[in-house]
Amino acid sequence: MNATVLTIIIAAAVFLLVLSSLIVFFTFRARKRKELVVKKSFERHGAPTGVGIDDVRKPDVSERKERKEGKGRLYAFGVVIMGIFGTLAMRLWSLQMISGGSYQRMAEENMTSEASIPAPRGRILDRNGKELVGNRPSLCVTAAKRVVEEPVLVNLLSLILGMPRGVVRRNLLDDTLGAQANRVIATDVPMKTVAFIKEHPRLFSGVEVVERTVRTYPYGSLAAHVLGYIGPVTTTDLNLPGQAVLYEGDDYIGKSGAELAFENVLQGIRGARTYRVDVDGNPIALLNESPPKNGSDVCLTIDRELQEATDKIISDIISSSHLRGFPYADAGALVCIDIEDGGILASSSYPSFEPEKLANGASTEHWEELTRKGSGDPLTNRVIAGLYPAASTFKAFTSLAGLEYGIIADDTHFNCNGLWEAYGKEWGQRCWIYPSGHGTLGLEEAINQSCDIYFYNVGASFYERWEEAPEEDRPDNLQDFLKTWGFGSETGIDIAGEAGGRVPTAAWKRDWNSETPEGGQWQPGDMTNMCIGQGDILVTPLQIANGYAGIARKTMLKPHIFHRVLNDEGEAVINNTPKESEIQPAINDAHIARVEDGLQRVIRRMGGPFNELPVSVAGKSGTAEVASAKADFSWFVAFAPADEPKYCVACLVEQAGDGSSAAVLGVQHTLAKLYDVDIGDIIVTQGSRER
Repeated sequence: MNATVLTIIIAAAVFLLVLSSLIVFFTFRARKRKELVVKKSFERHGAPTGVGIDDVRKPDVSERKERKEGKGRLYAFGVVIMGIFGTLAMRLWSLQMISGGSYQRMAEENMTSEASIPAPRGRILDRNGKELVGNRPSLCVTAAKRVVEEPVLVNLLSLILGMPRGVVRRNLLDDTLGAQANRVIATDVPMKTVAFIKEHPRLFSGVEVVERTVRTYPYGSLAAHVLGYIGPVTTTDLNLPGQAVLYEGDDYIGKSGAELAFENVLQGIRGARTYRVDVDGNPIALLNESPPKNGSDVCLTIDRELQEATDKIISDIISSSHLRGFPYADAGALVCIDIEDGGILASSSYPSFEPEKLANGASTEHWEELTRKGSGDPLTNRVIAGLYPAASTFKAFTSLAGLEYGIIADDTHFNCNGLWEAYGKEWGQRCWIYPSGHGTLGLEEAINQSCDIYFYNVGASFYERWEEAPEEDRPDNLQDFLKTWGFGSETGIDIAGEAGGRVPTAAWKRDWNSETPEGGQWQPGDMTNMCIGQGDILVTPLQIANGYAGIARKTMLKPHIFHRVLNDEGEAVINNTPKESEIQPAINDAHIARVEDGLQRVIRRMGGPFNELPVSVAGKSGTAEVASAKADFSWFVAFAPADEPKYCVACLVEQAGDGSSAAVLGVQHTLAKLYDVDIGDIIVTQGSRER
């Protein structure tokens, strides 16, 4: 017999019992009253004079009224009793029929307690399956926030953990994990300290020792900006709409780089343990356990050995620049792209940082060290977010623009005498070789010699076309063409933080100088400077590398760092598919061939270490003038093999002089590593000073 039937039977029995009791009670009462009336009518009375037998038999009015009121009270009392018992019966029925299951579950929950089991994050591997980011176990001391109000306990924790009292308090006051979550006070706590805490539970009320999996970066700062780091989940991270992972207050989440980009794959699914507990909530038996599911491993396009090389190369170039007389050369970027699919093989940004110092809880002092003024902005990924004038590396694209719009033809030559005064002496512009000049040049040799005056003429032709058009319909032919090669917008790489750069137009300049209209007029110099990669043009090293890779493959792809996802058996379950950019340039094979000819002439002219490589190379130097800098910025970009392009490398060194002395070393030594050639040490020398 189930509980529902039993409840109905009990309720009916109680109701019938109450009803029958009331019937018996009122029946007995009525008979008793009748007997009393009859007996009183025939008794002999010693009545006073004037009172007859009829007066004795007939009760007076007040007596009848009392009996009537008493009878009413009894009925009312009976109704109340029936209502009370009926209500109790109905409530009993409701508890059993309607809420019985709910209360049963609540009772069972009071007898059990559930604890979640953190899931280890997936590892991050290079393209060959070598670990770049892994996990390791760590003993952590955690405590409830209320512990901060117990100064004796705070002092004790400070002593046994070897931490300043202020740091302990700061960690206890950290609200990033939510109001109810325990605060992490220290990680990697020695076993001796753990044993002491566990042996003295009364001294450490509210303090727990838990084992956690922490992130480890076995190669220190290697590819730090690509890998990124993790940090405690914040209130804004918790269970956002559409979020694939439901987080808890003590979870860690990707904050930058690949850790952030592939969070949904790397983050595992928590497990759970259900315990039976006593009246004090202490577990007494394990009832059920569902194990956590580890996050999946992600392979990047990065090649660990090449990445180690490029990290060292950019650092050595900066060190050598200091010895060479460029003390302000303190930052740079070096990137290598697989031309065939757009994968990033190496990406180095200097200065860098150690992700592990941030991943497991950065101290305030360390964070301030990384972000203070004068730190060099080590958290900035200069490969994708550094904005610089493109300098002469841009001449490859302005050449293609001139060819596309018929400004440059097969027989187009311009004379360079070192000074260009087409708009008057007061607006004269020099070539980098001033005062000697290059003489008369065609396109290929203008690229080779990096002749500024040749490209001033190209820019002037674009300006004249713009100026001659109706004011309401002036075309931005040059700018629109440059944008099809990826400039002025993000490349679409699959990590956050990319800058889009800038391709200036007349409309942009007018808006930029809205408070000073006289400075917002589009001038010939705006166009001529843009054609040599100066003026208001801003690009990232990745944009330059991806643009040259586009020239080499004759189409634009989105660069990426994702390679594949592995399952528990190490098998690839998701592979990257190369993606074309939404905007594609107009490709003319004959135009591309002319530009490539000029780029190959650059490398043949430079010779040196390039001659030691087993393949032909096409490339271009650049020297960017920056008004706020104490020295020029050094550029170099190249792809190889020139006839069947596979790799594209771009290097930028801030305030290191011209591109043929500093940045060229980044490209040469990266290609030497790719082709396993020893070309000697990195020594910055006096370059040609060409832009």
